[in-house]
Amino acid sequence: MADVHTDAATQFKTSLAKLMEILMSKEPSYVRCIKPNDASKQTLTLTLDLTPGRFDEVLIRHQVKYLGLMENLRVRRAGFAYRRRYEAFLERYKSLCPDTWPSWQGRQVDGVSTLVKHLGYKPEEYKLGRSKIFIRFPKTLFATEDALETRKHSLATQLQAGWKGYSQKSKFRKLKHSAIVIQAWWRGILARRRAQRRRQAANTIRRFIKGFIHRHQERCPENEYFLDYVRYSFLMKLHRSLPRTVLDKSWPTPPAALTQASEQLRKLCMQNLVWSYCKNISSEWRHQMEQKMVASEIFKDKKDNYPQSVPKLFVGTRLSGDEINPKVLQALGNEKMKYAVPVTKYDRKGYRARPRQMLLTASSVIIVEEAKLKQRIEYTALKGISVSSLSDGVFVLHVPSDDNKQKGDVVLQSEHIIETLTKVAICSDKVNSININQGSIKFSVSQGKEGIIDFTSGSEMLVAKAKNGHLSVTAPRLNSR
Repeated sequence: MADVHTDAATQFKTSLAKLMEILMSKEPSYVRCIKPNDASKQTLTLTLDLTPGRFDEVLIRHQVKYLGLMENLRVRRAGFAYRRRYEAFLERYKSLCPDTWPSWQGRQVDGVSTLVKHLGYKPEEYKLGRSKIFIRFPKTLFATEDALETRKHSLATQLQAGWKGYSQKSKFRKLKHSAIVIQAWWRGILARRRAQRRRQAANTIRRFIKGFIHRHQERCPENEYFLDYVRYSFLMKLHRSLPRTVLDKSWPTPPAALTQASEQLRKLCMQNLVWSYCKNISSEWRHQMEQKMVASEIFKDKKDNYPQSVPKLFVGTRLSGDEINPKVLQALGNEKMKYAVPVTKYDRKGYRARPRQMLLTASSVIIVEEAKLKQRIEYTALKGISVSSLSDGVFVLHVPSDDNKQKGDVVLQSEHIIETLTKVAICSDKVNSININQGSIKFSVSQGKEGIIDFTSGSEMLVAKAKNGHLSVTAPRLNSR
């Protein structure tokens, strides 16, 4: 039995020793509990909603009095009511001092000392221990908490500003990076395009120079580009400088390879201009131009006064119906008069000048003296017409000498000789029968007899019989032909 009691006592000591060891390793706290009422009802709901009527004031006062809580509060109030380790205090309130925010580099006690000095703690309000700070008055702690609550708003604003700044900076960096990538990509494209254009330009210049060197050879790969360019340039130049009117005879000089093509194009262009011009002119103007063309074919570079007649329009007739005797018109009958002009007729003997009228019909030339038809020369019987190369207006109508109806050739003078002879040539269809002579003209006076007209240049117009029996014609000199 003694052994059994000994073992139980040993176990109890051992258990007690372990319990004391556990208790000594802990930090004990004295907790006092207050019973609010005798009904054992909860006074604090899960929703933290305090409901009146569940606290027994007498019972609570009795417990506070007999548990010694008032004395404990008095002791606490007499000493330091708040104590906290340096690490916790500095971590909670470090944002209130610029020197400790956002982090303190150094000893914790120095950081707390700097913080409380910045907060304006008085020496009697706090004490610094080995690892804790002791604060005497609750109002000091409350003021610190109020400052912390105020600081939280500014900290939140700073955090928001910092986060927004960081967010916008991140967004800007992404946009900037994207812009740089796009710019680099586009610059690369532009650089490649420029490089390609430079290569093409260099190849073109190289081919052009090589073609210029071999330009006189037959068409080959070395000169085909140059020849094509020369042809293209000529055609484009021709396109820009084509003649606009039939009078414009300008034409660019073609390269050797396009000589024939240029000539064909020039002919086609001129034909097109002539066709366009003729299409747009009136019938009267077309008739005028036809007469001018006949006059040019007959007299150009052959008669002195032809250039002066070019700007003057040919008229339909030089005599109106009132200037022609009615008997003459009656004698013509149904013959339509195409042209009438006053002329001077020189006799075959003595060369006396006599005023006459020359009428052109569809079949003949008629010489009229007042009311008489002095002479009718059929176009079929007209052998030819002679005229000098000077600026006089004398001309000769040659008729057959064996014709009994004709007395001989007719010597006439007209102030409008270019117009008159052109009309005669068109009506008689004898454009090639007009002879332009220099020096003198022989004509038939009668059967077997000939007369001579001598032409000389002088200061004024003069027609007279010379001492040698010839008809002398002096024509005035013109400034230009």
